[in-house]
Amino acid sequence: MSAAQQRRARLLTAMREQTGAVSTGEVMALYRANGWGPSRTTARRDLQYLARHGQLNEHGAQNNRSYTLRKDEQP
Repeated sequence: MSAAQQRRARLLTAMREQTGAVSTGEVMALYRANGWGPSRTTARRDLQYLARHGQLNEHGAQNNRSYTLRKDEQP
């Protein structure tokens, strides 16, 4: 499994464990806590990737976007 796949899998797991939407900043904090320390761009790309592949819903304007799990992805 590539580093990107590991990050995205961990992100989805974390989102299933909590309720509500996540922001890019929250994803960056999650990544830092796991020792990955990627940039804001990496967090945004991962969120956008998961949204494009039908696992997340996007909410809000581009510079103030948040993401939630799709209903069929929720536990």
